[in-house]
Amino acid sequence: MNSRFNSSAALFVMKLLIILLIALIAISTPVLARGRRCRSSTQCDYESVCYEGYCYTIDEMFDKFDV
Repeated sequence: MNSRFNSSAALFVMKLLIILLIALIAISTPVLARGRRCRSSTQCDYESVCYEGYCYTIDEMFDKFDV
């Protein structure tokens, strides 16, 4: 009986951890996709610019403005 209870409790915890992991991925993906925060282009990588508080590569800027 005790072994059966431990098994079902472990299964519940594993399912809960999987749900929490999926929720964390769903929340963090859009945040990571926005890019790095910045105040000036000197804080961005080489060939990147700071626009509206985020670092964008040159290609991303062309895509953003459909040039």
